[in-house]
Amino acid sequence: MGVRATPELEILHSFPIKADSLVAQDPDIAFDGGNFMVVWSEGGFPGEHKVKAARVTTEGVVLDSGTLFGMGAYMEYKPVIDFDGDRYLTVWYNYNGVPYGVFGRFINIQCEPEGREFAIRLSDISYAFEPDIAFGNESYLVVWQELSLQYDDNVYGQIVSMTGELIGDVIPIATTSEYQSYPRIGTGTLHYLVVWEQESKIYGQWVSMSGELIGKNFAISDSCYYNRGNPDIAFGNNNCLCTWKEYHTDNNDIYGNLDILMQIKEEQVKPVKNYHGVSTIINGPLFLPKGKNFRVFDITGRRVEVNHLSPGIYFVEIDGTIKQKVVKIR
Repeated sequence: MGVRATPELEILHSFPIKADSLVAQDPDIAFDGGNFMVVWSEGGFPGEHKVKAARVTTEGVVLDSGTLFGMGAYMEYKPVIDFDGDRYLTVWYNYNGVPYGVFGRFINIQCEPEGREFAIRLSDISYAFEPDIAFGNESYLVVWQELSLQYDDNVYGQIVSMTGELIGDVIPIATTSEYQSYPRIGTGTLHYLVVWEQESKIYGQWVSMSGELIGKNFAISDSCYYNRGNPDIAFGNNNCLCTWKEYHTDNNDIYGNLDILMQIKEEQVKPVKNYHGVSTIINGPLFLPKGKNFRVFDITGRRVEVNHLSPGIYFVEIDGTIKQKVVKIR
């Protein structure tokens, strides 16, 4: 019995999940409480690629050699997966050969495909859709990038039920004339947060569990021009962490932002009427009077916590009346 080690004799506890003469790439992973489920795309180079899955125990034992779950298209790429408490839903895109688009299929915890694959978004062209998936309270949100008629990239989403029905219409998450790509999802207790790359900046959009957009697209990275990409998002106890790669001088570094409100309750959304008072400009914490009943709203009418203010425009309500407009510059 042996172990793998670096030239410096550092022991590496890695193990092969699928290692053979084929090209296996783009893995994603989810956990069902007992085992992990790993999905990937595999094929020859050049040649056709298929999406496959395998269970891995918490002790690192690989239970499957690679179960096919796709639809037999010539090139099936970038599978992603999440678990809903009963079974997994995995999503991928077909790149070369009709039908083009984003597709899904359920897999049970024994790594057996259930039912037929189904279309989430069909396309007339071959395109790298870069999908992502997250399970919410009772359904999944699937997001992807898509080429518009103006030949720029937009970000769309679709709610999918736990039985595979598409709920509602396609959700236009980011559809301006700028290029938006590589969307990723984080799941909170009440809402999803979708992040993406947009003209070398990182943006986000809140989406309700039922698929409604909450507020507008907002910037997560600063406006300084650096080449940014590959964002991802995760929720913690009190806030979210969004990370991305960012090019400085001669290499890529990893940057992040924790300055994102953890969640937004529907009852916290309050239309802010025109306010004609004098604005207060701050570059640090917002100090509010003690002994008063106050609430703070952003420009879209969402209530925010005073210790989670990122640069932007806010309104302070005291005893039920908007009393102050605040511009936070940093």
